[in-house]
Amino acid sequence: MSLKFRIAGIFFCAAMLIAGTLSAAPMKVEHQIDILCQTAWDDTGWFITQAQDKDWNKWHYAVTDLNHDGNLEILTAKEGGLEGAPQLKCEELMEKKWTRRWGIYMVGGTDYPDIFSLPDKAAKPQLYINPEENLYFYIFEDQRMHGEYDSTIKKYAISINPDLMIEELAIKTWQLSGYDGTETVHYYTPGWLKIAAESNVPEPSPTEISEKAYNDIAKNRLNAVDSGYASIGWMDTTKLWTLLQRGKAYDMLWDSYKIFTAN
Repeated sequence: MSLKFRIAGIFFCAAMLIAGTLSAAPMKVEHQIDILCQTAWDDTGWFITQAQDKDWNKWHYAVTDLNHDGNLEILTAKEGGLEGAPQLKCEELMEKKWTRRWGIYMVGGTDYPDIFSLPDKAAKPQLYINPEENLYFYIFEDQRMHGEYDSTIKKYAISINPDLMIEELAIKTWQLSGYDGTETVHYYTPGWLKIAAESNVPEPSPTEISEKAYNDIAKNRLNAVDSGYASIGWMDTTKLWTLLQRGKAYDMLWDSYKIFTAN
């Protein structure tokens, strides 16, 4: 091959690489939010209507960028309450066209957390970052009361890699016993960690750990650095639905995104 063709080939490859990089660049935030407004409640919309779920008002929505790649997401969480089943969803805009990622991956024996059992934690989850892999982990908690003086808290890590990853990290049990106000607290890692993935073996009992191990579980299990707290701008579901129907939800979605980027 002549030098002229070699040089032409090099420039062609470089041009293709640049073009590919540019095509993968995120859309402007304003454009993404506009798309979210327009695609909320069509047949495949991200907003859960009353026709789709009688408990539609138990769903909560926030505009986020969990993996900090410039592509916005609608983070959606359904509260379980005493009788309902909690759920989490995340739909991300990709590239310069409307592409949604629907995937959800439950790590090991993890189940869906009810992050709205502790609303303050839902709005201000702990943030851990793995700088080597550029991964962002949001630590939410799920509290289940077993009576007035007995509760279980499960700690979960939520991330995008590349789908929505949900991983149960640790368990804390609390019991108030005796008339003197004595508290009994225990800490565990989930039993499914002891068995191989996709195994039919019954889940073993949780493994008891120290309070320090419980507090450090995200850092050690995820190989991540404690980076303070994130802010999730959960929107009022009824008000959001009203504004979406009127075509006036843009400012509400924008404000939700601003809360996420405030830290």
